[in-house]
Amino acid sequence: MLLTKETVEAYADRARKMEKYKVGEIGDKLYITKMVAFSEQVNNLHVRAKIRDFEVDNDEPKDLGGMDKGPCPLECLLAAIANCLEQTALLYFSFFKVKLKSVKVKVEAIHDVRSSLNPKEIPLPGFKDFKITWFIDSNDDPKKIERILDKVKDICPVKGTVTRTHNFVEEITFP
Repeated sequence: MLLTKETVEAYADRARKMEKYKVGEIGDKLYITKMVAFSEQVNNLHVRAKIRDFEVDNDEPKDLGGMDKGPCPLECLLAAIANCLEQTALLYFSFFKVKLKSVKVKVEAIHDVRSSLNPKEIPLPGFKDFKITWFIDSNDDPKKIERILDKVKDICPVKGTVTRTHNFVEEITFP
């Protein structure tokens, strides 16, 4: 097993509680979390996001005027999708007792920067045509693994975030 017993038990316990409380006042209090990322400039296009007690640096490549001090925000979005898919897969493979040697996932997408010129003529800015490639090292039943991965793709929160329509509320403050 690639996860600790404690990790699997913690997630299984949470799943049981979520099933019990579902949607309603108790479930909402237990399972709806507001997350915050605060970003500020370090230098030039190099920015730093503060998330809980962590910092994540983003920059642009040198050929785009950045200093290449970190991945660009779009690359971090791809990494977030890949990381979330992998974590979710690791949990579900553990729940269904799939014997694994390793799990890896690659997420690719196409980004057309011309959309910043005129989004009315060219599709909206952002990624399109995502491709997910799984690298599964296991002697377990391939059909079982495919069924689990179908579930993983359906419930991955980061993938779900990029596939739904969102409201963006904006507030501007001045010192």
